[in-house]
Amino acid sequence: MTDERGVQRMITLNEAEAVKIGFFAVEEKDYSRIFQALDSLTGTAAGFLSKNEEADVQRIIHSIEGIAKAAAENKMELVTINSALALGKLARTAAEKGSESILSEIFIAIGKLGIAAATNSLETGSKVAATTLMEIWKFSPQQQSREKIITFSVILKEIGASGAKQGTEEVVLNAATGLGEIGKRAVSENLEFETISTILLLEEIGKLAAEKYFDEALSSTALSIEEIGKLALRKGLNEAALQSQLVLEPLRVQAEEQLLTNSSIVTEMALDSLKSTGFTDSEDKVEMFQEIKDLQTKIQSTILL
Repeated sequence: MTDERGVQRMITLNEAEAVKIGFFAVEEKDYSRIFQALDSLTGTAAGFLSKNEEADVQRIIHSIEGIAKAAAENKMELVTINSALALGKLARTAAEKGSESILSEIFIAIGKLGIAAATNSLETGSKVAATTLMEIWKFSPQQQSREKIITFSVILKEIGASGAKQGTEEVVLNAATGLGEIGKRAVSENLEFETISTILLLEEIGKLAAEKYFDEALSSTALSIEEIGKLALRKGLNEAALQSQLVLEPLRVQAEEQLLTNSSIVTEMALDSLKSTGFTDSEDKVEMFQEIKDLQTKIQSTILL
């Protein structure tokens, strides 16, 4: 009887009730009530989405994100996982309806949740968020705007950076893998600006991995950079191919200084495979690099609000 009433209550919660109960239940660490609130909000958002009422959907996404981040701060990892998965399902619905603005809102919300999970040492929650992001990336429209591609990659880098600060190598490894996939897709679409942006973010991840003595994560990062560089060479993206080579050298030095045996070998081999590029650095790309850094900084400041 009690369970049946609980289920009925979950179904009939309106938006305002769900938000209020969700935040209160986080304070009380009442998982059952939190899940009732989140399920109700997700269902309401899906209903609004079916009617193309995007402003209402966006409002609910922010509410779900707020409840989930509060739960992450209270070390409630199961809530983090549940929220990321629920938002992921909503993202698929948005993609099927062709709602690009909602899709963008959702992946930013999941990204912020992943960062919050990593910051609070919730390794599994962070990994689920990152995995969900990559699933969204795969079913998103092939042609993405420059800003959306870089937003996606900056979010993954921030999740990895947050994981590195907490000493969780698996989170860093996941971020490096995801960035590698984004970089390879950018190369395949002849997007040199976005490719170089991804390489620079991978370099940041690699440096953090070396500082934390994450041998496996640094090796994975180097391999991703190498793969992107080789693809760039084949596609004639000369600046991207050169940049792959340039960022690997400092990572190789860091690996050797930190006595990271495996990644020292991997970075050295990656460098050898790209040395045949024969390209030389030039000042022509200084303006592009500044534009990349400015866009990354702008996006990062928005994500970390």
